[in-house]
Amino acid sequence: MKTFFDAKIEIIEINKYQERPGFSDKYHLVKFLLQSTGINSFEVNIWVHSNYPEAEIIKVARTFLNRRLQDFVELTSEDIYTPDEVDALWQSFNN
Repeated sequence: MKTFFDAKIEIIEINKYQERPGFSDKYHLVKFLLQSTGINSFEVNIWVHSNYPEAEIIKVARTFLNRRLQDFVELTSEDIYTPDEVDALWQSFNN
């Protein structure tokens, strides 16, 4: 079974030069809101190292988010999870 869904993804906040828990360097925190029919909307935090040029923060954050979404789809499309487990994985996506 393949998992496909339409989703709206929007940036709701960008916080530059933040302290990231567990790291000594500064990071930019980009917060996305993901909305999809049949799944509760939720925020996803993407940390982008401050070494990336500021003009590239959004591009880098979207690239990281895309990879996380692809990983989620691959993981949940293997028919090893029940619908409730998939929902739990989706809800814990940002943790």
